[in-house]
Amino acid sequence: IVYLALPLGSNSLMEVEWPDAPVAGRFRAQSAEIRDLHSIDGDAHVIDVAQVAPRLMLERDDRSAYAALAIGRILEKRPDGSLVMDPNFIPTMLSVRSALRLQRFVGEMAGLMRERARSIAERVGAPGQGGVADVADFMLLQMLNRAHPRFMHLARLRQLHPERLYEALLELCGELVTFTDEGRLPREYPAYDHDLPEDSFTPLMQVLRQSLSTVLEPRALAIQLQQRQYGLTVAPVQDGQLIQSAEFILAVKADMPLDDLRKQFTQQCKVASVEKIRDLISLQLPGIPLSALPVAPRQLPYHAGFVYFRLDDQSQAWQMLDNASGFAFHVAGSFPGLEMQFWAIRN
Repeated sequence: IVYLALPLGSNSLMEVEWPDAPVAGRFRAQSAEIRDLHSIDGDAHVIDVAQVAPRLMLERDDRSAYAALAIGRILEKRPDGSLVMDPNFIPTMLSVRSALRLQRFVGEMAGLMRERARSIAERVGAPGQGGVADVADFMLLQMLNRAHPRFMHLARLRQLHPERLYEALLELCGELVTFTDEGRLPREYPAYDHDLPEDSFTPLMQVLRQSLSTVLEPRALAIQLQQRQYGLTVAPVQDGQLIQSAEFILAVKADMPLDDLRKQFTQQCKVASVEKIRDLISLQLPGIPLSALPVAPRQLPYHAGFVYFRLDDQSQAWQMLDNASGFAFHVAGSFPGLEMQFWAIRN
């Protein structure tokens, strides 16, 4: 690391370095022609002025008698003697404007939060989802909508102290891990170090990039139902892994008392894979059992008049779904005004 250093003030050492008496002083004497601006007929005179005399020092040098600011890092020294500096180094500063890496990161965070919030908002209001969304989706959207304007404001400031930015990033890290980390608790982050801000900012930047790039899939997924001939309804499933890793819920509504619907539907509905449903109907074989639920699962929207059934994934008939293209439902009997919704709840 390269430091810009200035000797500390001392009562026992000369503070001004003169041309004929070179010392390691804080100032260097220099002649300057100064005009008298406080007199009517002021003339110009040559006087001696003290000019601050900083010097460059390396990390290995003894800086105990100096006030030093880290300004860069040397990556390598080329054969011709030129130095390659680290473009990502964050120097000691009073304004984030002095560190291009931090300045760009503030804008990057604002953009990532905007895109993430837009993605969640579209998913929450997507057609066919029936207004379903985890509470976590709404809480994350609320947090992003609160943080995004703040970072847009920070990105526009002409002067932004690095500690103020560190505090904003630290707060954002703590809120995001609630949704993106399995432990739900923030890790130990380094304290703010004004002398070496890179050690403070780099861990936060890594966590935020990872958190905002983590894809959060919705727990509940609405599966479209397609009406076919002869009382058949099919629900294609494109993701084969979903069948093995989700709980499936069938929501049913009809113009009849709920207790009658709950009892009769399990007897009149046959559930199987798309490929096996016709065999089960013709051979009068049982399909995947339906278990009536007392209340709607918390991951699904509640609609009055619907009864919710869970497909028994522990039954022997569930094995027919291996390599299946989807589910098929055959409803016998009469259920006036029948409406059905099919949901997958990821484990």
